[in-house]
Amino acid sequence: MLSDQKLGVGSQASEVSLGEAAPSTARHLVFVLLLIASVAAYWTPLRNLASLSLQEEEYSHIILIPLMGLAVLYWEKKRAPLSLHSSLGVGAPVLLAGITVNCLAVGYSTRLSQDSYLFLRILSLVTLWIGGFVLCYGTQAFRARGFPLRFSLLMVPLPRFLMHKPIEVIQHGSANVASLFFKLAGVPVFRDGMRFSLPGLDMEVATQCSGIHSSLALFVLSLLLGHFYLKSGWKKTVLSLSVFPIISLTNGFRIFTVSWLSAYVDMSFMKGDLHRKGGVLFFLLGLMLLACLVQLLRIGERGKQNVAEPSGFMEVSVSSQQ
Repeated sequence: MLSDQKLGVGSQASEVSLGEAAPSTARHLVFVLLLIASVAAYWTPLRNLASLSLQEEEYSHIILIPLMGLAVLYWEKKRAPLSLHSSLGVGAPVLLAGITVNCLAVGYSTRLSQDSYLFLRILSLVTLWIGGFVLCYGTQAFRARGFPLRFSLLMVPLPRFLMHKPIEVIQHGSANVASLFFKLAGVPVFRDGMRFSLPGLDMEVATQCSGIHSSLALFVLSLLLGHFYLKSGWKKTVLSLSVFPIISLTNGFRIFTVSWLSAYVDMSFMKGDLHRKGGVLFFLLGLMLLACLVQLLRIGERGKQNVAEPSGFMEVSVSSQQ
């Protein structure tokens, strides 16, 4: 990534301060019109995206992403205003990239699978939004206030062959953690891949055991927590990537708990509420682990208000110290 200094040098020639010639109201109007026009042009892909989100659990988070982005935008509206500059040299190429991706998707629509086609169409739409924002408000504003647009990349539905990869990682990770818990508890168990054999019980860690809902929810929360409470880019990355081991740990513990109770207490636990509806409890455990990690990563950053931290948070801390 380029440093702020390099970006500043590279964009000085392409960013033109509009000053009095283009007040903020006109700038906002242009961007809103661009949003309205893009939504109208992409109405069919957006409708298909909403249908996909409501029907497929792997994409259930998508329909909430725009609402969360708007909530973040509303939360940050009271922050100090920025000096706005149009950035034609950066915004125009990004817009061109979005148009190019859309043309490729439409041109090769007969050769693409349905999920790949929708992936390219929504990717081009979000790219157009980003390019329009940079064109209207500049690169400095995008770095400082563009999180909702970067966050909107989660609207892009990955093709299923890509979605299966992280699910498989969590599935295998959960099985490994469950196997470790069985060994630590001294439970005699025979493992063959994803299959476990306990005394009087045979079970398999299926794809449904990957906890895709919990994984997506924790990943989205990790991005939001990183944005609001962490300053360093590498710390935000660590927080987001930690979702995979956290979910593997909580899922593995859930598998161990349900299996042990079924084998040694009552077989009804295998079909009971703890197995079918107990995911919320283990999700809360994962959320607690994520919150603890946020506190650890904030060490060294306290006393320095994050650029995105909710207003009032640090003010309370400062006043209490006085």
